[in-house]
Amino acid sequence: MSGFIERKKERTSRYMKEQHGWKLRTCSACSGSGYYDHNGSPKCSCCNGTGKERYNANIESENM
Repeated sequence: MSGFIERKKERTSRYMKEQHGWKLRTCSACSGSGYYDHNGSPKCSCCNGTGKERYNANIESENM
């Protein structure tokens, strides 16, 4: 049973470091369109064409 508890601690710590507190907002580089402009330009490299960028809400709230 100790193997499960150790793995759970690892999963919990990884989640808290890498995922907890990250949110999505409209990409500021492409204004949510997923492309830089309207005439056949490539996908936005900031958001990979999704129109959303990730930000850490915990860090943003500390800076305000």
